[in-house]
Amino acid sequence: MPQTSNNIVGFVNLLSFLISIPMVIAGVSMSQGSAEECYQVMAKPMIIIGGFFMFFSLVGIIGACCNLTFLLIVYLILMMFVIIVGIIFSMITMIATSKGAEEVKTREGYKEYRLPDDPNWLAMAILKEKSWESIKSCLTVPEHNVCTDLKERQINSTATELDQNELTPIQSGCCKPPSECGFVYGGMTTWTKNNGGSSKNNDCNLWNNDNKTLCFECQSCKAGVIYGVKDSRRKSSVVNIVFCIFIVIFYFISICALGNSAKHG
Repeated sequence: MPQTSNNIVGFVNLLSFLISIPMVIAGVSMSQGSAEECYQVMAKPMIIIGGFFMFFSLVGIIGACCNLTFLLIVYLILMMFVIIVGIIFSMITMIATSKGAEEVKTREGYKEYRLPDDPNWLAMAILKEKSWESIKSCLTVPEHNVCTDLKERQINSTATELDQNELTPIQSGCCKPPSECGFVYGGMTTWTKNNGGSSKNNDCNLWNNDNKTLCFECQSCKAGVIYGVKDSRRKSSVVNIVFCIFIVIFYFISICALGNSAKHG
């Protein structure tokens, strides 16, 4: 039974090591092969996380397979660090998803997004001019423009059909003007300003049919991005909690492996 714990530690860390390899390769590829800013931002975290887990896994494999007490102690310290970081990250995620952008229903029954009067720290970080310019460059890059799919699906649609489609928060906020503007739908991402309409919403003045402009400077677009981040973080927090539970269980298995190593060392 004690030897079984060593085998489990070695096997799980072998899987972790194999998973970390494509993460590092992908990170290096992004940093060297792509000039797009959004991919450059993702590159460093992938290299750092992948490199950490590669080192972490190697320590676990060697310590468990060779019954090296010192390496298993180092491994347990690193694992405790992962557990603490996971718990802190879960707490931060819960706070960050408490508020930031609000989902509202229009009179037509579809979803739009608004910034609250008191956005939280995550929303404020996204709304900073430098941060938003970086985010906008990723949203508008031709190969991955968030409105491209909307254009392809809605070529012959009426405004009513457009409203009935499931738009992502970002598409709803960035690829069309707010409904209160009263613009006339011209197909795809084309809207005509109605001279007879009136709205105090400044987003109505910011809208432009140019594909590089649309509503990417609108408050509704920023709210859609923040809501999308909140939604993805909320889902990731569930995965993170399950991951923390798994790590805690595995931590106790690793303690058994350490005891086995000390006994036979």
